[in-house]
Amino acid sequence: MIGIVRFGPGLRNYGEDLPVTKSKFTVRAASVVAFGAAGALAAPGLASASPIDVQPTPLLCSYVAPVHSVTETDSEALEEGQLFFAVGEQKAQNGQLNWVNTATWQTGGASLTASPQSSEVPVALLNTGPGTVVSAVWGPHRNAKGENCFLLPGIDISQVPGDDDPGDEPGEPAP
Repeated sequence: MIGIVRFGPGLRNYGEDLPVTKSKFTVRAASVVAFGAAGALAAPGLASASPIDVQPTPLLCSYVAPVHSVTETDSEALEEGQLFFAVGEQKAQNGQLNWVNTATWQTGGASLTASPQSSEVPVALLNTGPGTVVSAVWGPHRNAKGENCFLLPGIDISQVPGDDDPGDEPGEPAP
């Protein structure tokens, strides 16, 4: 036996702790990695940030703090074409961001990284360019309690402003 699985707040717990065998643990871990790979397709601005559209789901830990996104319209600290992400909790660590700008089909990725400059809050600044940006937050993560977990993808859709927004005028095609 590897450990005990406890049900989270949204699930029914009939007073039992379920044992996890080595084979079940291996299957779960492989499933998490496969699902995460499929989903791969703080700062002063955090006060005006809005939570991302679909928060990531933590596996193997009790919780993950909400992830927030900020654009230039939300914070004067950002420039046009930038998108900022932050996990709303100090001393949390790690997490991955992948994004695609649907106006330009530009893609990229970044890690959520905590540093003294970000008050130990995991942050990432993306230079996406203007347009509609679809982002996924996923991957290995450690919450402030020190619990290691894996985040199933959370999704955010943001309109990143800019002077040269492709297709922002009626009848103007995106490149």
